[in-house]
Amino acid sequence: MSTLSTAELEAQIETDLSDTALQQIIDACERDIDDYVGPATGHIVEFEPVMQTVLMLPVPAASITSIVEYTDAQSDPTKTTLSADDYELSDDGREIRRLSDGTNERSTWGFHVVVTYAHAADTDRRKQVAIELARLEITHSGYSRETVGDWSASTVDLDTERKKILRRLNQSHVA
Repeated sequence: MSTLSTAELEAQIETDLSDTALQQIIDACERDIDDYVGPATGHIVEFEPVMQTVLMLPVPAASITSIVEYTDAQSDPTKTTLSADDYELSDDGREIRRLSDGTNERSTWGFHVVVTYAHAADTDRRKQVAIELARLEITHSGYSRETVGDWSASTVDLDTERKKILRRLNQSHVA
């Protein structure tokens, strides 16, 4: 199920494309967003090697679902699912600090850590980026500038433009 409807897209972009064609564009844009920052419904990230006190998440977390830490020798690791008192999520949702006074006491993270978490609410931001990607797809003529009298044109790199739009997803996480 898309977070952006065809009606929302049509309110932002004037087009003669059918709802079916618009939905295909929306679906492709949302897949690109998921590929870039991960799915909206949850995220799993692995850190290796760690051996430090703070982990930096690629996108902010609203909450931590679980953290599995591997310690001891890499050839015969101890796998521990941490308790909520073993770590602390920063206010901005970007950092997870390992606490040394929790149920599973350690001053640093183990050599391998798997974090499962729920994204911070970012539906509106994802919608705006999806609209901009769809606008680029729908209106892209292959030219960044055209002139009719004595014909002149400048080309634009579609991939570069798409990357600029997708980077907005990361920039909005910075506090």
